[in-house]
Amino acid sequence: MMLENGNGGWKSAWHKSSLCSSMKCSIVTPIVSLLIVSLLYQFHTTAINEDAVSFRVLQQKSYYFGNTFRLNWHKAASFCRSLGLFLISINSQRQLDDIINYVEKSGYFRTEQNLQLWTSGNDLGEENQFIWTSTGERIMSDRWAVGEPNHATVNNCTVEQCVVLKHYGPPSPGRANYSLDDRYCQRTYYFMCESLEV
Repeated sequence: MMLENGNGGWKSAWHKSSLCSSMKCSIVTPIVSLLIVSLLYQFHTTAINEDAVSFRVLQQKSYYFGNTFRLNWHKAASFCRSLGLFLISINSQRQLDDIINYVEKSGYFRTEQNLQLWTSGNDLGEENQFIWTSTGERIMSDRWAVGEPNHATVNNCTVEQCVVLKHYGPPSPGRANYSLDDRYCQRTYYFMCESLEV
């Protein structure tokens, strides 16, 4: 389509509209760019805030006390992993206190006096090198029961390589109320799972 200009000349209408469009584009493009950058920034900030909330939730330790059925150490470890948890590790008095508190609040001792439950501790990798398998840390504890770990053997083969937390009530004089003991991994005990601290 051709348009007449004021001097009797002809100009293309397309040329006029394209000039007008390019002027609009030069104004609109930065505005659109700013909007996109702003939206991306808000999305990024929201994602960071949501991650922060998730992180706080993960910082709260959770437990599962398997006190309705017994499993051997390997099956207990597998069961915990199926829940996204690990057999418990006890590296501090605070951790032990949390575990004792959880067991006592569960009502377990209303019907039972004694407790034996699997922990993640074992020396399956190297004899006398007890580790918490959930964290890879060595067991540095003064909470071993008297005479333990004793590495009981059958036919000159060590069979006690997995660690239980035990409690016998009422406690014997001079003995830890809650203590560690190495046991045969194939025996069945209750167990406790935990989330790892972040």
